[in-house]
Amino acid sequence: MTAKIALNPIQWMASADGWLDPSLAPAPKELLTQIKRAGFDHVMSDVPAGLDVEQYRTLLDEVGLSLAPGYFPCRSDGRDGNEDTVVAAAAEVARTQARLGLTEIGLGLGMGKEAPRVLNPAQGHDADPARVEAVTELIGRICDAMVAEGVRPCLHPHVGTWVETEEEGRAVLEALPESRLGFLPDTGHLAWAGADVARLVKDYAERIPFVHVKDCRLSVAAEGREKGWDYRQTVLAGLWVEPGRGELDLTGIIGNLPGAFDGWLMVEVDRPDIADPYESAQVSAGWMRSAF
Repeated sequence: MTAKIALNPIQWMASADGWLDPSLAPAPKELLTQIKRAGFDHVMSDVPAGLDVEQYRTLLDEVGLSLAPGYFPCRSDGRDGNEDTVVAAAAEVARTQARLGLTEIGLGLGMGKEAPRVLNPAQGHDADPARVEAVTELIGRICDAMVAEGVRPCLHPHVGTWVETEEEGRAVLEALPESRLGFLPDTGHLAWAGADVARLVKDYAERIPFVHVKDCRLSVAAEGREKGWDYRQTVLAGLWVEPGRGELDLTGIIGNLPGAFDGWLMVEVDRPDIADPYESAQVSAGWMRSAF
């Protein structure tokens, strides 16, 4: 395996309420410099506010980082009247990613602090086949818009959204062809939702250009379900940890990728177990390089 090790630097954005606040991160050049110093050569594509594509390219070159695929949140359930706006936004994001030289992007559904599945996480709350069908139709439209710009979206099931469970993720992947939709598994979110992550990676290995490598404490997830905790309560109880410090068999899961896999293994630590974000990134990079 010749995977590229990348970071989505969200540990710098972890807020006191168990959510993410991008305003907490350092200024772009300082953040990128810390990521490089911590041991990463690739960072998730995300053009900072106030910079255009060329300025972003220049900054990355100065720091010595290369880009890994970005992410697009679909903020519609496919039947709320916002579908056209979301598709147009997806096309615009794809154009930017293409200008940055990328051909893949993560695609998940949006989530808000008071969303039904955020209040009742990782349980498939209010499951509805008709909603999954509507979401799938919208994702199909997004796929067409993005592929037309030269960028293929990759489905990212995520706790707190309407594509959360293994069943829902498989339904969308089976409805749309590989040429239009790849698969972006997140080891932590899938495990929290009770999926057989290793089996999913094995079943869809040829559709996976990158993975969100996220470790977690399944014991905290189980306690949260038992006690009725919402998303943020579960996070604040210590769900997320740096890779190698939690309870997932990350090497076993990722070992189900093809031996010739040369995509990205992108670390995400939504809320660091190591308080200092830089140290969190440094430990993450060290473990990833020793493991893969």
